[in-house]
Order: sequence, then structure tokens, then C-alpha cells
Amino acid sequence: MFRIGDVRSSGAVVTYLIGADALAPLVAVHSWCRTGNGWAELSLPQVAELVEHLRDLLKQAGGDQGAGYE
Repeated sequence: MFRIGDVRSSGAVVTYLIGADALAPLVAVHSWCRTGNGWAELSLPQVAELVEHLRDLLKQAGGDQGAGYE
């Protein structure tokens, strides 16, 4: 398992790459804040779709300077 994310006092979004020899890899996204938390497990095609949606949102917000980062 590989974890990416920073924990802050106000909350955090953390992602985990979960893999097993017999199973397809998953990416788990866990977010929490003072009002609650959420969790999702995504297949790699779902992650690719989410990344594309996030890139589109960055472009709409005028922040596409970071769109080249993976």
C-alpha cells in the first residue's frame, strides 16, 4: 500500500494505492473534516476518469498551469 496526502487540523484528503497479487489494483480516496468524512475505492479506469474531470475543472478555473503534473 502506498499513501499520499497531508493531514491538517482542518481535515485532509488522502489517497492510497492498494494492490494485491491476486486482485486488480485499487485507489482508495479518504477525506475528512470537522463535519464528517468520506471514502471511495476506485478502479484504475475510474481514477483515470476522475483525473480527466479534475483537469477540466482546473482549465475552467483558469488554473491549467498545473495540468501537466501527474
